[in-house]
Amino acid sequence: MSKNIAYGLGILLVALMLYLGLVTNSHQENIAGVLPGKEAPNFKLKTIEGKEVSLEDYRGKVVLVNFWATWCPPCREEMPLFERVYRTYRNKGFEVLAVSTDSSLDPVKKFVKEYKLSFTVLFDDRNITSLYGIQGLPTSFLINREGKVVKVRLGEYKEIEKDLKQIL
Repeated sequence: MSKNIAYGLGILLVALMLYLGLVTNSHQENIAGVLPGKEAPNFKLKTIEGKEVSLEDYRGKVVLVNFWATWCPPCREEMPLFERVYRTYRNKGFEVLAVSTDSSLDPVKKFVKEYKLSFTVLFDDRNITSLYGIQGLPTSFLINREGKVVKVRLGEYKEIEKDLKQIL
């Protein structure tokens, strides 16, 4: 196998692993276009029920904005954790905005029903994914009450509860 082919296959494998959330990066805050310490860009999207909401509507609360898809195994894995954490901390000012990047709404509605998700699920028109510089799924942004990003996470966000306790 030539060096060029091996190099190309290596790059393809790393890109695929990043896309699936299987590789983490010690500099995760540099993966996405939105960096910790910066204000999270406002956006408006519709819920899966058709109601328009904006990130600005949640100012004064701690918000987890999670980009995900129903076909993404790590995304599916973290949703029950997000639901548990949401139910535990919602009365303390915590909200979850799960931004689906699926190509159609039907699998998202089915997924929400199957997993009994009670937090807000939004459907992206691809503009918000681009605005946030999403390079792989899942990608999460933890935003404080002032609207500033405090954590960016590519891949499963298993430490959400620990990070949340520090800023609530």
